[in-house]
Amino acid sequence: MNTKVTTTTVRNYWLALAAMYGLTLSAVAMAEWPWPLIMGAAFILFGVLHGLRYRQVGRNVQGKLATASPGVGVAGGMFGAAAILIHGTPVAIWAGPLLGVVTVLGMYLYLHRFGRFYGDPSETAT
Repeated sequence: MNTKVTTTTVRNYWLALAAMYGLTLSAVAMAEWPWPLIMGAAFILFGVLHGLRYRQVGRNVQGKLATASPGVGVAGGMFGAAAILIHGTPVAIWAGPLLGVVTVLGMYLYLHRFGRFYGDPSETAT
């Protein structure tokens, strides 16, 4: 089985995480409670399963998270705060999807540039 890490693999990994986060923020901005909590829980579960699928969670990572840096947390927190602030306002119907799209683009570009993707250790030894 060929497990070589390609650019497409890394791109798909970061794109799926950014898309799920953007979708969650759109739901937080537009939907009534408890749907934002359900979406948040689904995002966490998806992130863990996605990380396992791409082998970003496990012993080979050796305690290091496969993230970009603390900057991605700050950026994600700012987008999350914006979603909470516009929740329930009249502009939420158009600002929620717009915030989701901006979040997907911003997070993907940030993660694609600064994200650490851990490849298979057996293939780096060759």
